[in-house]
Amino acid sequence: MFKSLYYLTFTFTVFLVSCNSQSNPTTNEGAKTEAATEMDEATSKQIIKTDKAPNPVGPYNQAIMAGNTLYLAGQIAIKPESGEMITSSIEEEATQVMNNLKAILNEGGMDMNNVVHTTIYMTDLNDFGKVNEIYGSYFDNMAPSRVTVGVASLPKGAHLEISMIAVE
Repeated sequence: MFKSLYYLTFTFTVFLVSCNSQSNPTTNEGAKTEAATEMDEATSKQIIKTDKAPNPVGPYNQAIMAGNTLYLAGQIAIKPESGEMITSSIEEEATQVMNNLKAILNEGGMDMNNVVHTTIYMTDLNDFGKVNEIYGSYFDNMAPSRVTVGVASLPKGAHLEISMIAVE
């Protein structure tokens, strides 16, 4: 029985390979070109920048649009108008961070409903409940997936940083 099954599998595989090798090369070539074009379009990148969110504090952009996906750099609680860092309370910090992210999303033609994933970095996980309450208020009934990480420190003395990924 095993020999028969092996022979049948081998014969079917050879048949498939034979059929594929007899296909029209012109058609295959056209398919390759079309696929390459779609890949080029899907991997094109566009910088997203708004003055309604703080300027980057290093060699990075606020966000990059690649295909239909928007990758937002981590935001800390800097007021875009003044460049002032908010550290008076974790609630005010969380609100400013979320407003910064929302402004970048809007500049990219999206909103919080397009967010599929977030990463939250916190210097004190004891503040998680407070941050979670404010964070959750920015989403309707479909919150994105999320990772929360406790870290030793963040840029400019921030207690909180959040990055996002959004899809059209």
